[in-house]
Amino acid sequence: MATELDTLVELQSLDQELGKLEALLAEVPKKLKQIDAQLASARKRVEEAQAEIKAAESTKRQHEQEIGSLNDKIAKFRSQSSSIKNNDQYKALLSEIAHAEAEIAAHEEKILEVMMNADALQEKLKAAEAALKSESTAIEAQKKQTEADVAGEHKAAEAAKAKIHKLRARIDETLLITYDRIRRTRGIAVAEVTEQRCTACKMMVRPQAYARVKACEEVVHCDSCGRILHYVVANNVQKVAANASGIAHQAVREWMFVPALGTQGAFVVFINHKGSATMKAYDAVTGQAIARRVEKNAVCAQIFAEEMRDARNLFVDDATLEDTHKEQLPLEVLEDLRHQLPQQ
Repeated sequence: MATELDTLVELQSLDQELGKLEALLAEVPKKLKQIDAQLASARKRVEEAQAEIKAAESTKRQHEQEIGSLNDKIAKFRSQSSSIKNNDQYKALLSEIAHAEAEIAAHEEKILEVMMNADALQEKLKAAEAALKSESTAIEAQKKQTEADVAGEHKAAEAAKAKIHKLRARIDETLLITYDRIRRTRGIAVAEVTEQRCTACKMMVRPQAYARVKACEEVVHCDSCGRILHYVVANNVQKVAANASGIAHQAVREWMFVPALGTQGAFVVFINHKGSATMKAYDAVTGQAIARRVEKNAVCAQIFAEEMRDARNLFVDDATLEDTHKEQLPLEVLEDLRHQLPQQ
């Protein structure tokens, strides 16, 4: 079973690797679209600059055409001066000519504005074309790199698939079905146990279950999250010193639900510290402290074996909870501990 669990861990590692590669490949179209959009934006700036120059040239031609029409009108007015009969007609003719000349001056002013802005528009076009050239080079390099990355990711994904296929053939079909089911719902199907805690859900593993996990003779599931538990000796080595009686000077603190204590069970903290084993219990209903026992030259797993036999591990992140609340657990702590128990 140890070999099969190791194979399952290796399979999970490859499945995770394949998942990451497939996620990267799925992002490629989006990445290429962004690259194309970047290039399109640079091209659009060039097109807009060209359009501004064309618009300015068109405006200039329109003003020149208007000036030509007005000059023709003035010439016509002057040719009519010889046929004028009285002073009023002459004044009216001069007024028409003056009005046409004023319009010509206004159009000439507009042409001058266009001509003065022409250099700026040309500079804007040059800058946009230079930016397009530069970005085209950079984007082409990005595309080539992306294509190279995609080729590498495809190759790695195919290699992972081949390894996964071989590994799955070495694992019991029933175990594979369980693994696939947990992985679909939980993401991670196999969780390592360190310091008697499931590394996936962070909940403690019951002593009996922990012993079975360490034995590696069967598949053991976490009581809290249902994942398959895996034990790595190298990650669980602890250096402990022993006193004269042979009791390890190892500080261990663990909260458990003990159904045999209290009116409807009790929340109990077990502490190994400097050769002494301590048990402190709180009623699971009221939260009141109901028992405290200290044994010297002992460890909890031995001296409180009867209480721990049917106990369920709990997660408490406050290392001073029992010291801060010696007589009564706060309501919010009680509710949190109750939520960790299986629903009846």
